[in-house]
Amino acid sequence: MHSNDVLDNAVKEFFITVKRKDGERYKSKSVVYMLAKAYLVFKEEKYLHACLKCGDITWQKGLLRKGPGICHGVAGSGYVFLLLYRLTGDQRHLHRAQQFASAIFTEQFQRHSRQPDCPYSLFEGLAGTVCFLADLMQPEKASFPFFDIFS
Repeated sequence: MHSNDVLDNAVKEFFITVKRKDGERYKSKSVVYMLAKAYLVFKEEKYLHACLKCGDITWQKGLLRKGPGICHGVAGSGYVFLLLYRLTGDQRHLHRAQQFASAIFTEQFQRHSRQPDCPYSLFEGLAGTVCFLADLMQPEKASFPFFDIFS
């Protein structure tokens, strides 16, 4: 079995799982990076298509109430769209990233979101959020902190 076959089976199983369960938005936010790297390495459109599907799932599920961070929070969802923007150049993805950023500052989000256990940390807290907001300033160079799939 080739590495592509293993990856293809994993992708297939992931999307079957997404159809069965709610709450898979967390997984789509992490799986998208594996798929993007597969697209960059193998240059096969099926991986880009799967990335876009992960983006659709993230967008449809909307805002996460676990806080502003990049792990389970709004900035992590925003990073999905910065990744898709870098892969495709499609302004729609940049706009979606900006929408997630705007939501962080709304009174409604701040009132209803969970306070992270580590409110200033990279993954749960404001440090990751600041990274996301900074990457919005130069989206053509954006990369998830310490995990640049483009290099």
